[in-house]
Amino acid sequence: MGKKTGAVELFVPGRLCLFGEHSDWAGEYGLHRGFCLVIGTDQGISATGARDKAFHVETLLPDRLGRPSGRTRQMSCQWDEQTLRTAAKDQDEFFRYCAGVAYQMLRECGLDGGINLQITAMDLPLRKGVSSSAAVCILVAKAFDAVYELGLFPHELMELAYLGEKLTGSQCGRMDQACIYGKTPVLLTFHKSTSVRLEPVFPKRQIDMFFVDLAGQKDTVKILGDLQGAYLQNAELQDALGPHNERIIRAAYRALTSGEAEALGELMSEAQNNFDKLIAPNSPQQLASPLLHELLRFEPIAQHVYGGKGVGSQGDGTAQFVARSAADREAAMAKISEAFPQMRCFPLTITQGIPATVDMLNHNKGHST
Repeated sequence: MGKKTGAVELFVPGRLCLFGEHSDWAGEYGLHRGFCLVIGTDQGISATGARDKAFHVETLLPDRLGRPSGRTRQMSCQWDEQTLRTAAKDQDEFFRYCAGVAYQMLRECGLDGGINLQITAMDLPLRKGVSSSAAVCILVAKAFDAVYELGLFPHELMELAYLGEKLTGSQCGRMDQACIYGKTPVLLTFHKSTSVRLEPVFPKRQIDMFFVDLAGQKDTVKILGDLQGAYLQNAELQDALGPHNERIIRAAYRALTSGEAEALGELMSEAQNNFDKLIAPNSPQQLASPLLHELLRFEPIAQHVYGGKGVGSQGDGTAQFVARSAADREAAMAKISEAFPQMRCFPLTITQGIPATVDMLNHNKGHST
């Protein structure tokens, strides 16, 4: 095991669930495989990490709408399992997610020291369904991996981050940690008692999207509790998160791979209609989502978008749209900002992807030995 003597720089984006929300935990019941398509956001969290005898983390604080405020907060504790586990279990501890991942790194990797993690920049909306908590957990895991030169694979870092967040009592799913793959879209498959299958997706053409912080209120814990409580008794909910979701994911995978923005947008609108009809009634208070539906029906942007839907656990957290072009995206975001000044718009570009094997073959052309 090696170690870095200086600070390392890190960046982790948020994670946007394009399709398949809630199918990760539904798949764990074993009634049907869960499928989802996710992508990293353009926005994220930047930090520096360095070796330390203790565990120290300092981060920016959000304002009441989840935006960075410029204020900071820090935590320092000794480097031992009991201290870290206690901090992770403390619901009043602001840094419990960080402590949970640090606990897993100490327990699983047997590290002889801690870390000094300084979050230096953050433009990722917090508590808005773009996996800001998972991004923080991945950030901590990547920091330890880099500082101590552990050589961990992405799926190993994802597992450590997931277990660290779960230690806090979070009901996070296993799709959230896919933010580790950055801006490469990823197809995830979930099934009971098997490892999550991850497959990168390489679009043939660029797709211009954007997402919107609705500046509303949602209770993700309540949403998950309601849906999980109803799942085994509700055949419609099982179908929605099983066969119906699989059909849409398969079509969306084809559209994404082909770079067909119009088809992708239409599928988003279809997925939202299915969600409202089959899933939302199981948590009617949280999933009424008046702000989300007002924006999805906002007529002035209809000429600029192919379709849209909610994000993550849904509710009045975040909306996403497929724009008709980059210029249409700018026009739509401007109209939303003017009509709804409390909301914030963020561009998201799904770039054309080239599989590594193809890129390597092209690189090697004409370079015989």
